[in-house]
Amino acid sequence: MQKSFDYYVGLDVSQKTTSICVIDPAGKKYCEGKSFTRPGDINGWLLNRIEEGKILKIGLEAGTMSSWLYSGLVKLGHDVVCMETLQAHRFLKTYRNKTDKNDARGLAQLLRMGGEDFLKVVTIRSQAAQETRVLLAMRDHLVTQKISLENHISGVLKPFGVIVERGNVTADTFYKRTLEALSEAERNGVNVRAYVLPSLFLYKEAAGQIAPLTTKIETIANSIEMVRRFMEIPGVGPITALSFYAAVDSPHRFTKSTDVAAYFGLTPKQFQSGETDYMGKISKRGDPGTRRMLVIAATVLLTASQQWNSLKAWGVRLAKRIGLFKARIAVARKLAMIMHKIWLNNDRFRPKAISSKDRAQLKQELDSGNSKSRPGAPVPV
Repeated sequence: MQKSFDYYVGLDVSQKTTSICVIDPAGKKYCEGKSFTRPGDINGWLLNRIEEGKILKIGLEAGTMSSWLYSGLVKLGHDVVCMETLQAHRFLKTYRNKTDKNDARGLAQLLRMGGEDFLKVVTIRSQAAQETRVLLAMRDHLVTQKISLENHISGVLKPFGVIVERGNVTADTFYKRTLEALSEAERNGVNVRAYVLPSLFLYKEAAGQIAPLTTKIETIANSIEMVRRFMEIPGVGPITALSFYAAVDSPHRFTKSTDVAAYFGLTPKQFQSGETDYMGKISKRGDPGTRRMLVIAATVLLTASQQWNSLKAWGVRLAKRIGLFKARIAVARKLAMIMHKIWLNNDRFRPKAISSKDRAQLKQELDSGNSKSRPGAPVPV
């Protein structure tokens, strides 16, 4: 039975101030105003305007500060709901004018009208999971910066005919090759060393900061039993396993394992209207970092892993039929479902082994072209 509330409160949060609107169960505005964006200030604003003993339900939109406000208001004894951004945005678009006051009122109305089956609620992760996600995000940011600097340094030297060989090399190797390339450029009369060195030094510093963060991630991953079980899956390393663990936080959030794949945006979007019904591309909603790690793990499983099992065989057959690009998305979706099942059932990865005879049969099947494939579709072997 749904709990009844005396008032519904909508919070439109910004960095300094938060617009507040309070409505009654009939949808009529009771009071509205602004407060500083701090849990204590919002709580004080409500206590000064609402009689003691009234039951409130507070709703705010998911955002960068929602976790802090949610936790603080819950500690102060309030019933708080964090609403999905996409649903809230589409509902607020029904208002003619986009103002903080109207947004707060709209969130309060959405909270009042939306039942448990309609209102999409965002689960606030634990502090430990959020701290782990900060670690993963900062490493990912440094890796992005490192690659960007590497591309930029190589690019500015090419117009002078100076090619810095790259490929799968360490940061020290790239640093030395760049210095050699600058020396070669100077011998050819090109004086750009003073312009390139600041970026090269920044590149080396960024690369040096990545190593300790990677070590920290590996230490945390090896200290958690469930994450170690995730890493038993071929292609899944400590970064992917820990990213999945921190993003999900609790396996009981999802009633079905297929919901986890949808949560990371790995399921296709469906469009149905009248006689029209088709599936589009994947939604790409949810955590982009974890989704990218799952796709990388799937790519490693299909192309680099030497451990043949039923999952790899399924992915390879799929790659032959629809191409590697689509197949790795399907395998990433399968990986997310498998890891959720392992976590939910407190189990381990139990793949069906592929014998040498079955592997030879699979190779013969792929080579003979019995499976339907597009011309030129890449096939990992």
